[in-house]
Amino acid sequence: MKDKINKRHLEKGQVIPLVILLMVAIVGMIALLLDGGIVMSDKRMAQAAADAAAMAGASELCYSTGADPLEVARNFANANGATSVDAQYVGNYISVRVTITGESYFSKLFNQDELTAVADATAGCFPPKGNALMPIAWSCRPPVGGEVFDAGKGCQITSLDWENLLRPLVNGEVSTISIPGNNGLFETSGFSIVNTSTGVPPAQIYIIMDEISTNEETLCKEDLDPSDPLYDTAITCDLDGNGKMDIEGAGNRGWLDLSGGGGGAAEIRQWIRYGFDSVIFPHTWLSGQPGQQNSNFQAMRDYRVGDIVLIPVFNAICDDKDPLTNAACMAAAHASPFPAEPASGDTAVSDKKPMFHIITFTPFYITCAHVKHSEYCPGFELAQAMNPDPKHPGKSTIGDNVPAIEGFFLENVDLALDASQICDVNLGNCTVSLVDN
Repeated sequence: MKDKINKRHLEKGQVIPLVILLMVAIVGMIALLLDGGIVMSDKRMAQAAADAAAMAGASELCYSTGADPLEVARNFANANGATSVDAQYVGNYISVRVTITGESYFSKLFNQDELTAVADATAGCFPPKGNALMPIAWSCRPPVGGEVFDAGKGCQITSLDWENLLRPLVNGEVSTISIPGNNGLFETSGFSIVNTSTGVPPAQIYIIMDEISTNEETLCKEDLDPSDPLYDTAITCDLDGNGKMDIEGAGNRGWLDLSGGGGGAAEIRQWIRYGFDSVIFPHTWLSGQPGQQNSNFQAMRDYRVGDIVLIPVFNAICDDKDPLTNAACMAAAHASPFPAEPASGDTAVSDKKPMFHIITFTPFYITCAHVKHSEYCPGFELAQAMNPDPKHPGKSTIGDNVPAIEGFFLENVDLALDASQICDVNLGNCTVSLVDN
């Protein structure tokens, strides 16, 4: 009996070390859970601070207020709980490392007095993919017989929804679409959008045509009184009678000198193919590139059909090489309801007249380019049909070899960013975005 009792006491003694080990393990697990949770929380806070700081610094790069982008990033990180922050340039990006250090609790038992969380983030200012500024001038016109510029309608430019309407059709996700303001269904023929029954483009079509060479705003029959001597030779620009000008045509304002260098057609072709590598802001005066330049239309046909581009829109023409000192030109450019002259003032690029006051940049989807008679573009065909030559039955006042570009102004454009390029051409469409570290 005594032997059994001693054995039982011995077994109880063996359990005590196991309990101690188990308690140590439990304490370790509690320390891991509590301090680990703190580290994870600090890690999330550090990552959020790093992301926000990098974005803030890149935003300063994108839309400069004159501050130091790195200092903006540091201040933003500190305001978001960073214990320390390192911000630096990595190429054209802003790279930020945020450290958050906090006091440990149970980890002190293991001589770990502090807990440290580190996070990195990199951001930049990027242009949308496939988007480039084209050296094309589009006039900010009122509707036929209507009031002047309506700020809510963007210079009366009629646009189509890209993301929900045209993109699914262009990408082949749907075979036909219904377009507001039009009867019937529309399909894509190549890049063009046409009615499935008639082959006619929707009413929202716009055509940029090198037809009548003039510096004056009056180009269309809709702008003229029938008694005007120019009426018979002017063209019908409102192709469907909906009050908007579908055609913009003039040899001296179809193309713009974006740099002021006067490089002519050769320089324009480079901009069409590769984009423009400098910054242009609204309230900039640009000079026109005069004359018919078929090679520019050929470049548009070869490199830009099917692309979404940006087109400068102007609201005033100044027949003076120095519009900044011309009171009448400045008054026209900033007359109500157009935006007032900014505090920094207007900018004039070049000293050649006429000059065009750029007030905005708008996305345009290029569906077709017509350079010669054998090339078919539905908008161009419609323009010819709507402009019969009264002196030559069966012919049009618009010649078969007149070059033209056609397409649609867009809204709701959400293009992927091109992280391989910094947004040198900041036209308000540049986007601040995080990139992979």
